[in-house]
Amino acid sequence: MILMYHHICPAEEVPLAGDACSIEGWDYNLWSEDFEFQLESLRRRGFRFVTLDEYVCHAVDADRGPGNWVTVTFDDGWRDNHTHALPVLARLGIPATFFVVSGQMAGVAAERRMTPAMLRELVEAGMEIGAHTRTHPNLTALPEELLDDEIGGCKADLEELLGQPIRFLAYPGGRFNEAVERCVQRHGYKAACSVIPAGINDASARYHLSRDVFTPHMDTWRDRFLLSYGGRWFWRTASSIRRKV
Repeated sequence: MILMYHHICPAEEVPLAGDACSIEGWDYNLWSEDFEFQLESLRRRGFRFVTLDEYVCHAVDADRGPGNWVTVTFDDGWRDNHTHALPVLARLGIPATFFVVSGQMAGVAAERRMTPAMLRELVEAGMEIGAHTRTHPNLTALPEELLDDEIGGCKADLEELLGQPIRFLAYPGGRFNEAVERCVQRHGYKAACSVIPAGINDASARYHLSRDVFTPHMDTWRDRFLLSYGGRWFWRTASSIRRKV
């Protein structure tokens, strides 16, 4: 299972509705206490936290399926990830991958995003940086040359900044198609993440890996379903039937 997060931020620091744009995704915010609760709850349930690279090597490269392995990912590169999520991850000894937009995000204030120094601190703390395109566009609406700029350009930007390979990408808004997947492969990414829940992360899903989002206390019927093997199987089966219908 791959967990997807955006913001980890206390209520008093969340901007008012008129002070943020929709691309910032404040609907996907957790308080630090809830974030820590989720990680500890999963650990108590017997899940094993690993890096995204370990997860892909085990579940995708070896085609074994993820089993009880779980990895943590964050989208966009928000400053609160460094301020509030990193201390929790460090305290619990849990690695994470942060998918970062390398260029400008329309309407987003610079002070809400991580600085290059913060990204380097994440790397020094044992975290991984992944790509999330240059400007967070709808990739499915772009011609091939702009796909190359967004997907390949982000990789080049981050590799130059951090001095290390960028191996993974997450699709902005989860939007992708065959042309987007081909572009990701062409630029040498090892795997890419979608926002499809409860999928089977095997070799066939390398460039659209499933990720899951849970409510703060993981106590809804949907949460309970997706935290169990049988529930995930039922969810996938029902989703497949709905698509066919």
